[in-house]
Order: sequence, then structure tokens, then C-alpha cells
Amino acid sequence: MGVIYVNMNKKITWSVIGIIAVIIAIVSGVRHSKAPQANANPIKIGAVLSLTGSAAPWGEYAKNGIDLAVKEINANGGINGRPVQVVIEDDNTDGKQSVSAWNKLATVDGVQGIIGGVFDFTAQPLIPLALSNNIPFISPSNFRIAGGFDLNDQSFVMLTDMNKTVQKLQPYLASSSIKKLAVVHYQSTFGNEIAQTLDGVMKNLGRGGIVDNPYPQIGDNDWKTTIIKLKSEDVDAVFLDMVGNDPLVFLQQAKELDFSPTVITYNGIQDAFADQSDKSLLNGVVVLNWEVTSPQFSDMYQQAYGVAPTKSADKYFEAVYVMANALANVSDPSQAPAYIARNSFNTPNGTVTFASDHSVSDVPVQIQIIEDEVATPWR
Repeated sequence: MGVIYVNMNKKITWSVIGIIAVIIAIVSGVRHSKAPQANANPIKIGAVLSLTGSAAPWGEYAKNGIDLAVKEINANGGINGRPVQVVIEDDNTDGKQSVSAWNKLATVDGVQGIIGGVFDFTAQPLIPLALSNNIPFISPSNFRIAGGFDLNDQSFVMLTDMNKTVQKLQPYLASSSIKKLAVVHYQSTFGNEIAQTLDGVMKNLGRGGIVDNPYPQIGDNDWKTTIIKLKSEDVDAVFLDMVGNDPLVFLQQAKELDFSPTVITYNGIQDAFADQSDKSLLNGVVVLNWEVTSPQFSDMYQQAYGVAPTKSADKYFEAVYVMANALANVSDPSQAPAYIARNSFNTPNGTVTFASDHSVSDVPVQIQIIEDEVATPWR
């Protein structure tokens, strides 16, 4: 009996050791897994996006960029071992609703930082809230505009100063035979800055100021009166600050009224023709494209969503990396803006560094000419 007892103890002892070894191996595997620990304190970020309304196409790409960033970060262990969560609220492309969305994220959802504000007039009301609520805020798809879209200590944009970007049209305008340029723009900080900058560019070229033509609403406009006016003033080039169906209607009505200026605009005009079988009206259109993304991000986005990234999807992607890294490396969320201001951030789309005015130092820009539905770089 004694021998059997001893043998049983040995068997039990080795069984226990084996079980313990398995448990240690499992725990060690979990600790070294790329996935963040389930019980780790998450980095909670809010996003105010235009998922409905006139900016909905931009909001969709913004959401895709955010979702892709969260997936990539969490698949690689989170930030400092902490997973990232993003709570999204829709502002319906309305400034008042963007404030309501912010308040819900800040008071109900308890987020530590907020990104968003797709158009300038949905982002602007959030800038003072960032300061008064002491919550870091990044608006990925907006430019800094001196005296119009200024930032405070808590706020950042993922684009550069808009004046610098629009001025990159000067070499093209200088090489052209354009004598009189009109700017047809929405009555917003964004549109006004385009008009003012191009007015200065044309004056610097010795060709006089622009014909300034603002309009009050986005979408479903009738441009016939505007076109007749521009034609009577011998305008030979028009910059279109338009989204939705407005560029399509403008070009159709210009053709009907025998008005054929050089058309200049920014990236996105092809969206207006997405459902049109005849896209010949786009031939010769000049595009100021600040949506130039890295090949790495383009491939990543294409694989995830089956389309090429545009509409600042890359900037929303980068903004999640910036905000999450800042929040993970400070003891209090209110310290995140200072961390953002003094650090550079490496993302799969490139390195992000902010200037002293809280805009990024620079963004790549291409001037493109559309021919046969393809936008080819000028020069």
C-alpha cells in the first residue's frame, strides 16, 4: 500500500506541474500577443462626423479612415497596451447639431478627446468648446485660416494653412493665358479664403483682381444668372468652390449658354459625375489636389474598402493615431494638446508634425488636368 501511495503522489505531482506549465504558457502567450489585453483601460475618443446631409460623402470616408486606424492599432497591441475605442456622433452637416454631438460625447460618453468637424462650418463651433471643456480636439479635413479658422491651445487641424495651399496654383496661372479669373464660392470661411488668396495671386501676376461671386446654399442651385454675368464680364477662367450636384449643373448650364472658360477646382469634382455616362464636360478641368496619399495607405484602404481613399480619409486615419498616442502618454487628457504640439507622430501613412499654429507643417499638393476621366499631374 505504501508503494502505491508514493506512486500516486508522484503521478499527481507531475500532473499538477503539467497543468501549471500549460497555464503559464497560456498567460505568457496572452501577455505577448499583439492584441491588447481585454481588461486594459481603453483610450476613448469621440468623433463628430457628417454621416447625413450635404457632407455625407465626406463623412463616409472619414468614418472608414477612423475604423481602419482603430483596426490597425488594436491588431498591433493598442497604444502602450491599451485598446482604442471611437464613439461616433452624426451632425447632419449642421453646425448646431455638431455642438449637440460634442456635448453628448463629452458628458454622456465620457470621451477623452474628440476629432471631426467635416466642413468648416461644422468644425468651427467645436473649437471654443475644446477650450472651455478642456478636451483636445483635432479637425482632420480642415485648413487653418488666419482670422477665419483660427485654433486655440486645445485644437489642431490635419491640413496646413489654406493660404499656402491655394497659392500653389500660382505657377499654373502664371504659365497660362488667363486674363480674368472668377471665383464662384460658398459663403463660408473656406470659400472666402479661396477667393481672397486667388485675388492676391492674380494681382501679383499683374492681371487685376478676381471677380468674386459668393452663393448662399449648397446643392440644387441654378447657375444661369451667374454664368450670364460672368460671360458679360469677359471672364475666361472660373474657380469652382462647389460640392454635391452643383459642379455638374454649372458645367451643363455653361455649355448650354456657350460659356467655355478654363475651369479650376479642387479634388472631388468627379464625384458630381459619378452617375453620368457622359463625362466629357470634365475634359480640361484643372484640379488643385491636396488629397495626395502615400502608396502604403492607398493600398491599405483599397484592400479594406475596395476603392481608392479620398475626401481626407487619410487625415482621419492619422488623427486617430495622433490623438490615441497623445492620450496614452499623458496622465491627464488636458495635457494631450501640449504633447501633440511638441511631438512628431509616425503612422502607416507617414509622419505628422504640427507647426506652432497647430496646423500640420505642410501637405503634398498636385495640380492635375482631367482628360478622358483621368486626372494627370500638370508638368
